[in-house]
Amino acid sequence: MNDFNYKYTIISKNSRETLFANISDLNSAGSLINDDFFEYIATEAQMRRLGECTLQNEDYICIVKLSNVKSVA
Repeated sequence: MNDFNYKYTIISKNSRETLFANISDLNSAGSLINDDFFEYIATEAQMRRLGECTLQNEDYICIVKLSNVKSVA
């Protein structure tokens, strides 16, 4: 799955543990990708509708960052 230069950090809300840090492919999250929340994020990423943001549901926090972004002064 090509995630168009997104980097994801996934945190468990229950334990506050970082489960995955700066992964570029949500398939790296293993069985989590089968969760509706992550399917939604993957769909939005494929359609290039995500910006840098923090998304969360009752179990997880997903921080989305863009990689290789050039800033304009």
